[in-house]
Amino acid sequence: MNAFKKIIFVSNEDKTRGPMAAAIMGSLTRDRGYMIESRGMVVLFSEPYNPKAIEAAKERGMNLQSTFSRQLTSDDFDAETLVLTMDRVQKEKIYKMFSEARNVFCLCEFAGEADAEIPNPYGKGMQEYMECFDVLYGMVFKAADALNGYQDTVR
Repeated sequence: MNAFKKIIFVSNEDKTRGPMAAAIMGSLTRDRGYMIESRGMVVLFSEPYNPKAIEAAKERGMNLQSTFSRQLTSDDFDAETLVLTMDRVQKEKIYKMFSEARNVFCLCEFAGEADAEIPNPYGKGMQEYMECFDVLYGMVFKAADALNGYQDTVR
C-alpha cells in the first residue's frame, strides 16, 4: 500500500519546473494510482505553462498538458500528500508559511541527492529548458524509486 495518494511538485510560479516534474512523475508511476499535481509558491493570477517547458517535455516524448498555474494553499497538506519542492529555500518557506505543512521535502533530498540542484531555466534559451528537463527526469526517476520503500514520516 502506498503511504501517499497524492504528490504535489512546488516551483516558484508553477509554470515550468513543477509542471515538468509532475508530467515526468505521471509517466513513471502511471500504474501506481497517485494523483500528481503542481503548485506555485507565488501565483498572483493563473497563467498558462511556459511554452518552452511544454516544448522541452514534447521533445522528450511527454505531454505537458496545457493548463494553468495554481497557488499552493493550506488545503494542499495532509497525511496522504507528499510535497516536493525544487529547492531547500522553498521547503523552508513552506514550513514557515503553513502551520499545516507536513511531508514536505526538496526533490533532490527525497531522491537521495541532497547536494544536487534543479536548474532554473527562466529567461534562458531552449537548450537550458532541455537541460532542466533532463535533470528533473533523473531526480524524479530516483524519487519515484524511493516512493517504493518510503515509510510515512511526518516532520
